[in-house]
Formats: sequence, structure tokens, C-alpha cells
Amino acid sequence: MSSPPLVWLITGTSSGIGRDLALAALSRGDKVIATARGRSVSKLEDLKNAGAATLQLDVTSTLEELHQVAKEAIGIYGRVDVLVNNAEETTPEETFDQFNTNVFGALNVARAFLPYMRIKKSGIIMWIGSVVGWQSLPYGGLYSASKWALRGISDTLNDEILPLGLKSVCIDLGSFRTAFLGDTQRGPPVSRIPDYQPLTDIVEARFQADNGKQPGNPAVVVEVLVDLAHGTGPIKGKAFPTSINLGSDSYSVAKKASEDALARLEEWKAVSYSTDFEK
Repeated sequence: MSSPPLVWLITGTSSGIGRDLALAALSRGDKVIATARGRSVSKLEDLKNAGAATLQLDVTSTLEELHQVAKEAIGIYGRVDVLVNNAEETTPEETFDQFNTNVFGALNVARAFLPYMRIKKSGIIMWIGSVVGWQSLPYGGLYSASKWALRGISDTLNDEILPLGLKSVCIDLGSFRTAFLGDTQRGPPVSRIPDYQPLTDIVEARFQADNGKQPGNPAVVVEVLVDLAHGTGPIKGKAFPTSINLGSDSYSVAKKASEDALARLEEWKAVSYSTDFEK
């Protein structure tokens, strides 16, 4: 028996994984509300032609404004079953801009839609994290830190909403062959401090070398996300995860980070225990 159609609201659908995910959900017979910022909403015409409803949604809007957008979105199909926090800032902006989009904005979007999900006592919030939430990323530390933050937010939120019938999951994506590293998606390389220039040059060269050669297939990963929402395909029979690493590189990086953490804990175990009161 196939699972019933779901209603998705996906932020950042003008390109990349967000757009592909919208099309994948539509192809399964689901309903999709595709959103983008004002300057990008015109790029959603193809999704509209494919059957998606479209809305302008800027995750950096005030919470009051997002509540209005949520009300409008719920009015389209009467509910939202899967909220995908996909919008992100990829240019090398200042700290506040990076976190305002990736973290604070995503939090406010969740705040705006959770009241409707709580009423019907079902729903999934997907946070689009990254492999860099598991490793240091010189020259991209703020972006990396914002993705670390999403995993912590999602884990805690899941504990809070699970008793209400809701779920939260952080999707830590590896490198997928999208336009993410393209010139239209990123600002020009910036190095304000000469001491860091050699490192900046190395990392930027690696970005350019990887562009168009990423191992991850966007067409496959979005199908996995739709299966995750429906509990079908390779997800069937598995417990719903609080986080999932998609892409061989994401798996490998997270596995090594976990093993390194366990080794470090064991090495320092005696020192850790030594700071307790004597029993």
C-alpha cells in the first residue's frame, strides 16, 4: 500500500537541491509549496508549471512576517506535512548575515509553521545541514559553524516535539553536483588579512577543482528525502533518524570525526574523571 500524499513547503527552491526536491516530491504525487526570496521568486515558474504552488518567503523576514506567510501557505492545501529548511547564504558575508540566514532565519520559519503542525499532531521538519558540520572548514568557518548549529537545534527540537507526534531531522549533505560552487551562487573570494592569503588560495583552488566533479548525485538524494518523509524505499523498516549523512563523503567524514572523538575521550578519560568530587 502506498503512503498518502504529503504537503511539502520547501525554502530555497530557485535552484539546487531545493528545486530538485520539489520536482521529486511532485513526481510522487505529493503537493509542494515552493518558496524563494523576492529577487528569485520569478525563477519558480517551471515549478509552478509542474504543479507546485509558489510563495515569496525570505527566511530573514521578521517572525511576525513569517507567521503571515505561514498562514497563507497553510491556506493553500490546509496543512504542511514536511517543512524543509533549505535556504542558505553561500556568499562570504559577515557573521550576522551568515547566521541570520542559515540559523536564525531557519529557526523562525520553524516557529511560524510549528503551531499548525502541533494542531494536527503530525509533521516533519527537515533541516538541510552539511558535511562541514562535522569538520573544520578553513576559509568557511562561519558557514561550517552554522551547519554544526543546525544539527544541535534539530536534535533538541526533536526531543521537544516527538511527544506531540512530530519529528525533526538534520540532513547532512556531502558534496553534490549542483551549482553551489558556481560564480552566480558565491561572491568573489575575500581575504582581508595577508597572513591568511596562502590558506585562502589553497581552499579556493580546491573549491574550483571540485566544482562539477562532486561525487553526490542530486537526482538520487532528493528521492531518498522523499522516501524519508514517506517511510518508503530504502527507509522502510528503519527507525526515523534524528540526523542522516547523505553522500559517501559525508558518511566518511562523520565516521572519522566520531572515531576521533571516541579516541580522544578515552585518552583523556582519567583527566576527565579527576575533576569530580571524590566519592
